[in-house]
Amino acid sequence: MIADKLTRRAFLKLVLAGATISLPVLTRCTQKCSMESLNIIPRAAWGAMDPVVDASVEGPYDPVANPGGWMVYDRPLPQVLNTIIVHHSASSLSDGALEIQSTHIQYKGFADIAYNFVIDGIGQIYEGRVLTARGAHTGGHNTGTIGIVLLGNFEEIEPIEAQLVALKRLAGCLASAYTITHLAGHRDFQPGMTACPGENLEPLLPDLAAELQLEFGTGGYVELQP
Repeated sequence: MIADKLTRRAFLKLVLAGATISLPVLTRCTQKCSMESLNIIPRAAWGAMDPVVDASVEGPYDPVANPGGWMVYDRPLPQVLNTIIVHHSASSLSDGALEIQSTHIQYKGFADIAYNFVIDGIGQIYEGRVLTARGAHTGGHNTGTIGIVLLGNFEEIEPIEAQLVALKRLAGCLASAYTITHLAGHRDFQPGMTACPGENLEPLLPDLAAELQLEFGTGGYVELQP
């Protein structure tokens, strides 16, 4: 088997490069991607609860009294979004978007699921928090960033090929649709505070960013001014 002949990291890098799959490499220069082509499972289809803003730790946004609150962007998304931040759920592959949303609302007190997109173990993509609302996935760096979470604990297991394919396609389409300049892992924004997205996924992100003609790292983050 190919995994027996290559190191784990080299094998996964080949997956990202398209060596073991038939899907075309997606880059902003060579192929324009439509978000509609991804067949993203909408919130209603996975039974998402409505956001609970007033009773959450986020609370309604106020630029003075509560600048970290539930913010709905008041300008076109291409003027707002700049960075994709990749996460792992650090939980079982059997969990799904609804389990994550329930945990975030009921136990963490968020207004909604923190992430904008969820990728399950067979590469299906789920709509999370709507892109027009600021996420709650990366402390202090949520404004203008898109949070994508892959199900699984990648401190313990490796990302599944289908997840990597879906991540590449989704990130490529987002880069085409909006003004995305950078891609990074959660721990790049909060070093020493989290291992997310795990030691088996984080090393793959620089190559993914390069393939999509994005910069890797936190340098593109710009805090949106009211």
